[in-house]
Amino acid sequence: MKALKRFRRDGKRYNGFIFRIEQQDLPAYYGHFMGATNKDKFEKTINTLSDLGREIQKTIIWRIGESTLWNTAELQKNDIDYLMHGREEISKRPDIYKETLADTAFMEYILEDYQIVLSKSIDANRIIRVIPPTEQFGKILYKNKKQRYYKG
Repeated sequence: MKALKRFRRDGKRYNGFIFRIEQQDLPAYYGHFMGATNKDKFEKTINTLSDLGREIQKTIIWRIGESTLWNTAELQKNDIDYLMHGREEISKRPDIYKETLADTAFMEYILEDYQIVLSKSIDANRIIRVIPPTEQFGKILYKNKKQRYYKG
């Protein structure tokens, strides 16, 4: 934990940490950061690494479905089932899922606003990388996107 305390004591800020999740870290919450901060009841429903994998897979498929509608008028509707659109796109083009996994820029877009909240602390020696706060990360991009939407 010394590494985490050093970041805080130095006055540095961070958006998160990259580390390998192990079964003993669970149960956990996985979802959009706004969902975790706004819920009245904060439940950690991810109990296995398989559950976590399925949730991440659904997020990727959801974003694939969203991306198929980017340049259409249908994107402006509120009742679109992006998961269904993503599954349809994958059935039409089976390679799109593998292509998406290989596209680092798109994967960053897919997962940038999502977080995993664990039930237990992790040792500092498990941290692979610290994600610094910049103009290119989730909460700031979401705030800027929201401001553009209300201005326009």
